[in-house]
Amino acid sequence: MRLSSRLGKAAVGVVALSLLAGCAGESDAGGAAERTPGRPTSWIDLPVRADARNVVHTDADDRPHAVRITVKSLVRGTEADMRGDRVDEGLKGTVPHYLTFEVTNTSPRTIPDAFMVDSDLLVIGTDWEHGQEVHVSGGRPGGVGLPCANLPPETLAPGASYETCVTYALPEGVGVLSVMHYAGGYLDETGAVAVWPVDGGLETVSAGLAEPGDVIPVRHDADADGILELPATLVSVRRGSTADLKGPDLPLTAEERHGVPYYVSVTYTNTGTSDLYNDQSGRIRLLTQHGRQIPEKSHSFVDSEVPGCPSDWMFATVPTGESVTQCSIHVVTGQAEKPFAVGFDQAERAGLVVWRADVL
Repeated sequence: MRLSSRLGKAAVGVVALSLLAGCAGESDAGGAAERTPGRPTSWIDLPVRADARNVVHTDADDRPHAVRITVKSLVRGTEADMRGDRVDEGLKGTVPHYLTFEVTNTSPRTIPDAFMVDSDLLVIGTDWEHGQEVHVSGGRPGGVGLPCANLPPETLAPGASYETCVTYALPEGVGVLSVMHYAGGYLDETGAVAVWPVDGGLETVSAGLAEPGDVIPVRHDADADGILELPATLVSVRRGSTADLKGPDLPLTAEERHGVPYYVSVTYTNTGTSDLYNDQSGRIRLLTQHGRQIPEKSHSFVDSEVPGCPSDWMFATVPTGESVTQCSIHVVTGQAEKPFAVGFDQAERAGLVVWRADVL
C-alpha cells in the first residue's frame, strides 16, 4: 500500500487517479473499509451521523455546483496501516480514518473534475485540527485489497452519483469531532458549511478544556526576547450584533456581513525584558462546537471602531511585568454554528491552548 499526502487542489485529482489506476473499486452499499476482505478486527466503526446534506461544490474555475453528499461510514484504522517503506515519512505514526460517502450531482450541468469534490471535505479531530487527506495506491500485505479506494469519475452528469472512500490521517490518540464540508474549500473560512457530527466527540474535547479565568502560559514570538511564555487568561466572550458590521469600510465578505460578531477578551502579562508589542490577538481562534476555527478580524478593523470591542490597545506596548487585555473580533457565519471554546495558536508548538467559552 502506498500512502502520500495530498498536493494542491488543482493537482490532487491527477495525482490520485494516476496512482490509483488499476486498483479495485467498491460499488455496493456500505463503507469501503467494512467491505474489505480480511478487515483487521482492531478497526473501529465511528458513530458518525450518517445522512445526506445538500451543499455547494466550487470547481477550479470558481463555478458553483449543487451537490448532495451522503456520508455512509467512518472507520478508524490503526497506526500499523501507516507503517512500511511505501508510506511517506510525514504520515508515519499517524492513524488512518476511512470516510465513505456518496456524491450526487443535483445541479443542471455536468461537474468537471468530479474527483475534486472530496477536497471540500474535512475530518476534524478532537485537537481542533483537520486530518491530513491522503491518497492510497497498491495492495495491502498478503494480497489483501485496498482498505479505502478513492476512484471517482472524471466528470459527473446531472442526476448521476458515485460512491467513494477517502483516507484522512490524524495523530495517534486524537479522536474525531466531526466531518465537515466547506462550500468554497477548506481555505474559505467564511463560506457555508455542512456538518456530520461524530457522537461523543464534543464530550471528549470538553473534558480537556480550561475554564474562563484560568491562567495558562502561552508561547508567543516576541522578536527581540525570542519565544516567551506569557501568562494568559480568557476574560470573556461576548455576542455582538449584525448591526455592528454595517460600516461600509469594514473588509468583510458577503457571508460575514450576515454573520454574528463575537468579542473575545484575553489578558496577557509581559514576562520579557523589553516592551511587548500588542499582536497576540492574531493567534486567537474562536472555536465552534463542530470544530471550525474562526480567526480574528480586529487588525482588519484597525481604522474602524466596532461597538463593544475597543481597539486602542493595538497602538500601545506593554512594559515588562505589566498586563494588557486585548479584545479580538470573530465573525461566525452559519446559523448552526455556535461558539464553544477559545484557542490560542502557540508559536513553534503544535496544538492550541483552549478555554471553554461562556458566551455573555
